[in-house]
Amino acid sequence: MKQLLTVLCLALLAACDKPTMEPEPAVVTGPAEILPGVEVLVRDHGEALAGLRVAILTNPTGVTRDLTSTIDAVRAMPGVDVVRLFSPEHGLRGQHYAGDKVDENRDPVSGLPVMSLYGKTRRPTAEMLEGLDAVLYDIQDVGHRTYTYVSTLTYLMEACEAAGVAVWVLDRPEPMGGRVVGGPMIGPELLSFIGVHPVPQVYGMTPGEWARMIQAERTPDVELKVIRMDGWRRGMTYGETGWIWVPTSQHIPQWTTSYFYAMTGTIGELGKVSVGVGTPTPFELIGQEWLDGVELAGNLNARRLPGVIFRPVSYSPRYALGTGKMLHGVQIHISDYQAVDPPRVLGALISELADAAPDRNLFADYLRKDGSPSGFLKALGDRSIAGALAQNQIPAALVNTDSEAFRAFLERRESYLLYR
Repeated sequence: MKQLLTVLCLALLAACDKPTMEPEPAVVTGPAEILPGVEVLVRDHGEALAGLRVAILTNPTGVTRDLTSTIDAVRAMPGVDVVRLFSPEHGLRGQHYAGDKVDENRDPVSGLPVMSLYGKTRRPTAEMLEGLDAVLYDIQDVGHRTYTYVSTLTYLMEACEAAGVAVWVLDRPEPMGGRVVGGPMIGPELLSFIGVHPVPQVYGMTPGEWARMIQAERTPDVELKVIRMDGWRRGMTYGETGWIWVPTSQHIPQWTTSYFYAMTGTIGELGKVSVGVGTPTPFELIGQEWLDGVELAGNLNARRLPGVIFRPVSYSPRYALGTGKMLHGVQIHISDYQAVDPPRVLGALISELADAAPDRNLFADYLRKDGSPSGFLKALGDRSIAGALAQNQIPAALVNTDSEAFRAFLERRESYLLYR
């Protein structure tokens, strides 16, 4: 026994002399480093920007990956003189609701003067651009033509062309990956600030690619410089970048909301059916007091639309349409972000709403009393489709992407793309 104990003790001592084995590090996988345009600007273009007097058109989404404001990042670049700021809809710091007139004079954070492009004017005036060499544009978009940031970019480029001021676009991802293109084309007579250029509802382009299109088709003499992202590829959703999402407005709280906005935002312009504004899930809901959510969900799911599932719900918005009322309808759930086709979902929702309430004339008021187009018609973009819907008819053109105008857009678009 004594001999056995001795052997055990020697074995324990030998074990204690061995170094402790560290566990192998876990393999961490994630996206390769992807840089927004503003970080590429700071890294690669300081010499070109040095000595210039610049303005910055931005909002809370204009940030580096660590959420440093583009305003601060550019002001820290040696030799760059930032003399003023421009603000779009919702304001420089994003504090204003959709449609609110923005009257800003000075940024409380940087102390720089602010020129609002969603107040007394939506186009920069000659006075606003006086003394500038360039305007830097850095705003995250959602990829839908009714979202007004690309309209502001378009007006900026037109004004800068006339004033001889360069435009630098610090590029950012199209949240749906720049792969989704669809929805009705907008007719030339319906062009407005919520549809400033002849494109389909979902156009599948980054802000930099949009700017290249505008230069070629509207402002050939503007000096345009697009600062491309590093590492972003077409088809890569915002969620795949690994970046933090800063809400583009109060009702686009997550990057995924871009998909839902493309599905229901046009319906919201009717002012007759709730799309979830006033709830924690804006644009993810369709509801009204008279809807049967179970039936609506069943009918929509029977269509077997790829990448999406509809669930019957009841909810009561805290504000906006349906405030304080119990609404019934569906919540839209995305099961596959690569497969889902938001314009096709919009078409299905419109069709089912027309079938569910043929006597309620949901789509009848596409013209105002004075004959001017309603917000719904402007958002839809096609007068013939609106006229058919007013008769509870669902035209194939609502979701058909085989029109001559659509095919022509795809050909135009191809030459402006920067990412593959």
